[in-house]
Amino acid sequence: MKKIVMFMSSLAMAMVFSATAFAAGFAADAESELSGITDEIVTAVNELYADEIGREITAADVDYDKAYKVYVDTDVFKLATNDAAEIEQALQAGNHIYKVPITTAGGTVVVNVQKGQPLSDNAQSLLTEQEQQEVLSKVGEWVVSVVTFYETGDTRYAYDVSIQKEISEIPEGTMLVGSLPYFQDVVGLIPNDNGEVKSLIPTTALKNEAAVRTYRSASASNVYEYEQIKAYINALPLGDPEMNAGTGGLTSNDPGHLFAASTGAILLCAAALFAIYRKTKTAK
Repeated sequence: MKKIVMFMSSLAMAMVFSATAFAAGFAADAESELSGITDEIVTAVNELYADEIGREITAADVDYDKAYKVYVDTDVFKLATNDAAEIEQALQAGNHIYKVPITTAGGTVVVNVQKGQPLSDNAQSLLTEQEQQEVLSKVGEWVVSVVTFYETGDTRYAYDVSIQKEISEIPEGTMLVGSLPYFQDVVGLIPNDNGEVKSLIPTTALKNEAAVRTYRSASASNVYEYEQIKAYINALPLGDPEMNAGTGGLTSNDPGHLFAASTGAILLCAAALFAIYRKTKTAK
């Protein structure tokens, strides 16, 4: 049976990891921000995937040093600067989520955590009064939004692994950014020695890679010149379907989950967050 977790989020995000040779750490403040909901994380994993991993996890299995902090809802392409410090400052003023991988002998469970958001009018019409109160009680608090199971050896969740396929060492100051126009998943913004964002690396293959192939760096097949890709995307007409923001971290092809979006919204860009999650079993 396949377990499906359905959520709605007002953040255009994803709802939506560690390697031996990487200098940059992506956990940031995960432990200080999320330690208060460790029990909630443990409960969610055990309710959904204890059978798949062969046991129930405990708080000792949750290692926040392996978490990924992903910035969302800030279109860095609209910023006038390529200065890494200024871009990071703009991202920090916006929203972010965490992806927390929990690795066991039976596989890896990745828990997405985000802050609860206020309800929009559209979202209110979709929820019962009780559900609305539960959502409102979680506004501004960290909550579990998506739980996904990956079989042993499946590293699609591991952004550092994806980036290190293109560059041997991830520089300090590299930023993970989701919900950007054109890109369907998280990208890495790579600073150079002069403190400027020089390169952009998608963590998954682009749907329309041919259109931007000319902006790739000569040294690697999946590394793009940031200034050139930024100019290309900013020149696209507003109505161009390529301008749709990506999911920021997850796609509908990720195993073990499904997202419910409000009417007219794209995947993971729904009107409000269900602070309660529910699982539905369907045949494979």
